[in-house]
Amino acid sequence: MKEVHIWELERVNIKLNLDFLEEVNTKIFLKFKTKPLAYREIFKDKEIPFSTFKNLLKKSNMKNFFVPFNIYMKIIVSLGISKYVLEKNILAYKTANGPNYIETPILPIKITPVFDMILAHNIGDGTVINPGNGRLPYFGYRQFDKYYRKLYVKKIEEIFGKIKFKKNYFEKSTRPYCPPVLSTLFFKHYDLNVKSFLSRSARIPARIFDKNKDFLVSILIAFIIDEGHIDSTLIVIALKNKSLVSDLKRICDILGYDSKITYRKGEYNDYGYLQILRKGMNFFYRDYLFLRKKYPVVDLGKKGKQIEDSFKIYSRVIQRIPGNQELILKILENEKLSVNQLALRINMTRQGVRYHIHNLIKDNKIRIVNKNDSNWLYGV
Repeated sequence: MKEVHIWELERVNIKLNLDFLEEVNTKIFLKFKTKPLAYREIFKDKEIPFSTFKNLLKKSNMKNFFVPFNIYMKIIVSLGISKYVLEKNILAYKTANGPNYIETPILPIKITPVFDMILAHNIGDGTVINPGNGRLPYFGYRQFDKYYRKLYVKKIEEIFGKIKFKKNYFEKSTRPYCPPVLSTLFFKHYDLNVKSFLSRSARIPARIFDKNKDFLVSILIAFIIDEGHIDSTLIVIALKNKSLVSDLKRICDILGYDSKITYRKGEYNDYGYLQILRKGMNFFYRDYLFLRKKYPVVDLGKKGKQIEDSFKIYSRVIQRIPGNQELILKILENEKLSVNQLALRINMTRQGVRYHIHNLIKDNKIRIVNKNDSNWLYGV
């Protein structure tokens, strides 16, 4: 499994274990005798003032402030301390001047399917904030569903460690941010830039197609959460980016999922529609459940439940006997329901319910009783 070390990240500030800091101070004394001598030897180019050097070695300073990682790298290298030992003693880190930080970090960082899933979320429904003025860009993930929004952050924490956000962060914002120190790792790992995430031109990085099944399934799960819907017996992912839809189709082909791409005319002619068909959806769901056992944070949430419900359509007895239209009529005699509600009630496809609704209206047996609802309601 590919790993990324702290020194491969950009502009990192850290907090260190105080016992390790004491060890560093002891070794400075043993090797250089005094801090002025150590400073002149380690920072011959006077990269930092002597006063700063002294403060960086104080426990009180380390308790209250983050310190530049690259400065500490120079110190420990001069003392013969391994950079791997330094990495193990990092208690927290963040982007220099950034507000949010990673506490109890997971180091080194492991590139798992969850890592690629985070990338897919930001390709599908994210934006890249580029503040300029020499500051690092970072991801902002737009998600109105609170469960999926929190799950996105849990995925980040699964890879990097607990993130310390501002208080009540999720009550005030529908766009959680991935700190710049973490966001830029995705750019670096896949040779991407700010323009790689534009909605009309974004693509799945070529290297992902060579990865194993778990990574590819994680990509599809992310797009189903952000851009997909369950249409009775198939999964539909609609994107205003036909090339990106083709990338997702390629993933389905590699995984052996029965799928197809369709296009519309008129005002939606810029869109591509990937349809994972019934047989493909069965294989996908099997692989999804297997992946979720390994990584619970890949949860499909309510869309997983919708897929489960869609399977019931083919296991029900009523599908194989006549009388569907009569059953719908009988239900509507007592209740006012939408097509979606009827489909769920009798485990039938929405297309099938619409067909019977059309015929019942044509025969003047039912009528539309409410057009104000987002899904029209029908009754007798």
